[in-house]
Amino acid sequence: MSATEPHSIISKKKSALTAESLRVEKYNRFLHPEYGTILMLIASIILGSVLSPYFRDVFFVFDSSSLYIEYGIIALILTFVIISGQIDLSVASTMALVACFTATLYEMGIPFTITIVIGLASGLLLGVLNGFIITRFSLPPIIVTIGTLSLFRGFAQVLLGDHSIGHFPVWFVGLDMKYIGFLPFPLIVFCMLFIVMAILLNRTIFGRQIYALGTNEKAAAYSGINVKKIKMILFALSGLFSAFGGIMMISRLGIARYNLAMGGELEIVTIALLGGADINGGRGNVIGTFIAFFVLVCLKTGLSVANIKIENQLAILGSLLIFAIVLSNYIYSKRK
Repeated sequence: MSATEPHSIISKKKSALTAESLRVEKYNRFLHPEYGTILMLIASIILGSVLSPYFRDVFFVFDSSSLYIEYGIIALILTFVIISGQIDLSVASTMALVACFTATLYEMGIPFTITIVIGLASGLLLGVLNGFIITRFSLPPIIVTIGTLSLFRGFAQVLLGDHSIGHFPVWFVGLDMKYIGFLPFPLIVFCMLFIVMAILLNRTIFGRQIYALGTNEKAAAYSGINVKKIKMILFALSGLFSAFGGIMMISRLGIARYNLAMGGELEIVTIALLGGADINGGRGNVIGTFIAFFVLVCLKTGLSVANIKIENQLAILGSLLIFAIVLSNYIYSKRK
């Protein structure tokens, strides 16, 4: 055997390994949750087009998005929360409480612009309350936020009872019917927030800390990340975004009631998970959330056009939520 033969064998093995690595890498490029979400969006548009010819007009979809834009906005920050390994199920109740609180202040004679600022600040404080309880007493976020889900909704009912408050300023009511060019104003707000959140998550130290926290909380703490501070910031932002969503909702509906966004947490969580966020933390992206929002818009609008009962719609959304979790875990297992 010549001296060069062992080297040639090693070179062949290296070439084989390199070729295999390239094949795996090429295969993994197609194993992104966002691709599955895009396919679901296409399927939703096709289904909607079958149910109603209006779906063939992109402007109809844009207009329909205004009906659910509050959920899409909150889903952006909830994606951050889920990536960090946390969960906030009180978002819809926070929307209702802030809406009722803001309307009550306005009814008391406080200028509406001031009540909006106070309402946003109250949502921030509600989020801080969630974060404080979770970090101070080391309690599971799902338990704490289920508790505050009921607590905040109860406070909203105490404020207004079975009554509603309306007669808001003309400039405020119907923001969903205002357009900039051919796009509804709320959709533009959603797109701008998406861009900001995408940059924050993918291009900043804060975003990398969120991923590190969701991947391994203990390792993140040992590496010098202030875990409690990150959690507090995320839950505070969740409260702030929920407050903003609640204020946008009373603009769209023209009234404030305690039962606003009842059950909305299901749809918000579905958007985040359908976009590829892993319920166990460490994985996800707001790009997927952005696409998943339009999946929900097409699906909900299509079901409404087909006169599907609301209870059946909830069953479909619940099934979609389970499917999103299973799909995300399947894709992750294949990428390992």
